[in-house]
Amino acid sequence: MQNIWTNISNLGIRGDETQEDRRTIILSNQLNFVMLGSMVLLLAITIPLMLLTNDPFSYGTLRVVILLGFNIVNLAIAGKGYTLLSKLLLVFVPPAVFLLGPTFYGYVEEESYTYYPYVLICASIIPQLLLNPQNEKFLFWLSMCYYLILVAVIDSLMIFFGTVHFPIVDRIRTFYPLYKISQIIMFLFMNASIYYLRMLNFRFEEDLKRKNHELDIQNAELRDQKNEIERQKDELVKKETSTWHKLVNIISHEIVNSAIPITNLAGMSSQMLEDESGAIMKPVNIGEESLEDIHHGLKIIESRTRALINFVTSTKSLTQIPKPAIRKISIKDLFDRIGILYHPRFKEKGIHFEKHIIPEDLTIDADLELIETVMINLIQNSMEAMEEVMEPGLSFVAETNELNQVQISVSDNGKGINDEVLERIFLPFYSTKPDNSGIGLSLSQQIMMLHNARLEVVSKPGKGATFRMIF
Repeated sequence: MQNIWTNISNLGIRGDETQEDRRTIILSNQLNFVMLGSMVLLLAITIPLMLLTNDPFSYGTLRVVILLGFNIVNLAIAGKGYTLLSKLLLVFVPPAVFLLGPTFYGYVEEESYTYYPYVLICASIIPQLLLNPQNEKFLFWLSMCYYLILVAVIDSLMIFFGTVHFPIVDRIRTFYPLYKISQIIMFLFMNASIYYLRMLNFRFEEDLKRKNHELDIQNAELRDQKNEIERQKDELVKKETSTWHKLVNIISHEIVNSAIPITNLAGMSSQMLEDESGAIMKPVNIGEESLEDIHHGLKIIESRTRALINFVTSTKSLTQIPKPAIRKISIKDLFDRIGILYHPRFKEKGIHFEKHIIPEDLTIDADLELIETVMINLIQNSMEAMEEVMEPGLSFVAETNELNQVQISVSDNGKGINDEVLERIFLPFYSTKPDNSGIGLSLSQQIMMLHNARLEVVSKPGKGATFRMIF
């Protein structure tokens, strides 16, 4: 039964209709089917009673048969895809078959004068449900006028065409104007109320569609943002993997550079202490030159081992930075301390040093000793970069940027940094100098991160470099 109801409801739907059209088509098919079922049930009761009582076949029974045939034809029309025609037939034909036909024929019953106008008032709701007053304006208002005229004149037509005079006609005539006005007012009130509610529903659906469209746009933007985040995440994973590869390569390189000479020198020293058979020689049999070579080799082994220990110690320093003791620091005091600390070195190397603080009372919340460590590392970097510059210059500038963040810039006029080095400059153990551990800038970056701050660098080869500490 459920499948039959579903199939009947969807007759004539092609799939390209709007949601409103689809609703009215389904409702039209369902009304036709319900009327068809009602007529079948009515005939199933009426015909046996007529046979049992020998009553003649009346026009009322014929009317049921006609409506039954109409509903079957109307469903067939809908099934062929003529859904608008099916809706219009459902609006206009049943009152003609049920009411106007019998009236013109003279078939009128006693109760018809009182309840048929109200049947029409109730039936006038059908156009409200099946016809869209926005898209089918002419048909909608035509149907409303059709039902209003029927309500206004149906009882007069019944009296005019009636072949039998009923007592109820005389009673109605005594208060006919009030009787008719009440019917018309009821018709207007019911249909105006339904019309208003439908307009509200249309407006609500339009707002809903608009908001759904906005949500679709937002969802699309969120999907794009999610995809962008996933892309950036993948990129970060690749960069992290690349960084680890570089880090492993640097550590491996440093260890191998120390381990190979130690291994070679240990092997050579061992061979110098052995005779041709591989036995250990007595001290008196070892030549003076060999002793010197062994001593020299042990010194190199000691030196490389110490370098390896220093390398490991430096590595540990990256993971053992003390937790910052945050307090308010005057930038002026910080610059003065650094200036006093490096004044002799600047004078010795002929470095022109200057400092600017805007405003003078600018402060930061930080650990003084750790921030001094960062600045010392940056100064060391700058001094190494300016070794071959004729007139070296170093400047400190403290100010607030456009985001109201405190920014300390350390700038030099050294040889600058190329793009390849810039990409790896904060990588642990990376250094362009053979005698440098490559820990300073990485350690400085770690300290800044512990302050919820960041360290940036801007540089062009031959045009110096600027390190920015942004809090």
